[in-house]
Amino acid sequence: MRFSQLDNASIEEEIYDRNQEDPMNPEVLIQGYGRLNLKTLETKVERMFAELADMAKDGNWSNVEYNLNKGLVQSFIKAINTTYEQLEEIRKRGGKNSRGIEKR
Repeated sequence: MRFSQLDNASIEEEIYDRNQEDPMNPEVLIQGYGRLNLKTLETKVERMFAELADMAKDGNWSNVEYNLNKGLVQSFIKAINTTYEQLEEIRKRGGKNSRGIEKR
């Protein structure tokens, strides 16, 4: 789905463009952030949690709280889950667009 096809009031995290070579790694639109491939987004969240763990070890709990509640972590996790749900819907519909999408 292209950005121009979206209603501005309903823009949230969703698949922006399919990856023909790797259907399980589409480009994801994240409101207020931009576009990332799904695998890149997952790697980014992994790094964020590692940084949060380091902050917790250092006793910097105010930064941990800020990043969990107001940072990008929640938006990124929501985008990952929404993308996998959308991929599953595409797979269930069948047809040529569902090729290469793995069942979760």
